[in-house]
Amino acid sequence: MTTLEVEIKFSVNPLGMAELEQQLRQFGGTQFDEPVMEFDLFFQHPSRNFVQTDECLRLRNRTLPDGTAQHSLTYKGPTMDTSTKTRPEIEIPITEPECWKNLLTALGFIPSASVQKFRRRQGLTVKHRHVEVVLDTLPALPESDRLFLEIEILARPEEIEESRTLILDIAKRLGLSEPVRDNYLRLVQNYQRKDNG
Repeated sequence: MTTLEVEIKFSVNPLGMAELEQQLRQFGGTQFDEPVMEFDLFFQHPSRNFVQTDECLRLRNRTLPDGTAQHSLTYKGPTMDTSTKTRPEIEIPITEPECWKNLLTALGFIPSASVQKFRRRQGLTVKHRHVEVVLDTLPALPESDRLFLEIEILARPEEIEESRTLILDIAKRLGLSEPVRDNYLRLVQNYQRKDNG
C-alpha cells in the first residue's frame, strides 16, 4: 500500500534555534540527531513533465555520521492540499545505486538536477502518533536562508485529516507560520537563477 506523507516545512532563523529546541521539549523532544548528509539525484520522466504534474522521482544517497552509506529510490505523487504538502510516497531501500541510475537512464528517465543537504532528526510522540521533526541545512543557499524545519507524519488514507490537524497544531504551538511550499530543488534552482542573473 502506498504511504501518504503529510508534511509542512518552514524557513527558520539560525539565531532562533535555541528557543525552537526549547519549544520542542513541550512535546517531549530531546535533541536532534547528528547530521546526516543526503545527496538527491532527480529524474525527469521521458514522456511527461514532472514539474508540471507535481511529481518527483529521486535517487538518494545518504551518508551517516559513522560513514555508513544508505540508498533509496523514491517516487512522490502530486500534492493533495494547500495547507500542507500531503502526497503519496513510495520509498524503496536499494543497494548498488549506480546500477539503478543506469537502469532508469536505459528506460528513458533523464537525470535532471541534484540537491545536497545535511539533515538532523528527532522523533516526537504526540497524541499517540509518531511525528518526525527534521532540521535541514542546504549549503547551496545563502547562510541566512539555508535552514529549514519540517514536521512530518506518514499516514494511511483514513488518517490524513487527523494528521494534517496535528502537524498544523504543532507548528502553531512552535510559533511557526508562513509555510514554504517550494521543494528544495526549486528553492536551489530559483536562487541559482537569481544569483546568475
